[in-house]
Amino acid sequence: MQFRFIDDPPASGFVNMATDEVLLASALPVLRFYAWQPACLSVGYFQKIETINTSLCRELNIDIVRRLTGGSAVLHKSELTYSLVCDAKLMPRPVIESYKAISAGLLQGLKNVGLNPVLQGKAEKGRKSSLCFNDPSRFEVTVNGKKIIGSAQKRINGKILQHGSILIKTNAAEYCSLFNLPEPMHPEHIEKRMTSVDNELGEGTVGFPRIKEAVKDGLKNALRANFKKSSLTPEERRQAENLATDKYMKCQWNYLR
Repeated sequence: MQFRFIDDPPASGFVNMATDEVLLASALPVLRFYAWQPACLSVGYFQKIETINTSLCRELNIDIVRRLTGGSAVLHKSELTYSLVCDAKLMPRPVIESYKAISAGLLQGLKNVGLNPVLQGKAEKGRKSSLCFNDPSRFEVTVNGKKIIGSAQKRINGKILQHGSILIKTNAAEYCSLFNLPEPMHPEHIEKRMTSVDNELGEGTVGFPRIKEAVKDGLKNALRANFKKSSLTPEERRQAENLATDKYMKCQWNYLR
């Protein structure tokens, strides 16, 4: 399977989400790596904005953007973010099976840097949390029982968009502070449920270039993909910038629920 491989420089959350949407029109499947500048809290499509401490986000210069995909909020700061776009017919038909196939590539990528990850066998029962990394879902990747990758998928007009965060560093106290929760979420609780590459292997042990190559190789093998280095075309970049301004920066989109 021929893929475009795009390794983008850091951008705002508004541009990043707009770019993922624009790439749904790509003739070829796409694997894209990217980062966020400034830090950003992305909220799931169906998530209520009242769960977010919007005033603290503004105080800390953390943007808020609503994703096309569902799931719970993710703080994008010290991480590698991936997105994968392809025709739905190129992946297993059931959503959970396509999710599993992509997760297998991510799992292999973490093995490539010396971690011992596993796929979560089943989702935990109970009320869904507002914090993505408080809830390991079925076929997500964990290390030592803690969630290290949070992903979400959506199918649109025959295309699959799946994107997710591979945590490099964590700050549980900061993460918890960004939410308005019925009961205070203590950082000690989150630290037992989320982890990162640095937590497991030691700070700075694995640099971003190595992690990128490791995850890319893992997905290449799992999806039987051939990645060809690419970049956004001038037209794709123009569309992404316009979509960021006209949609993803708007309160009507980000605060719609």
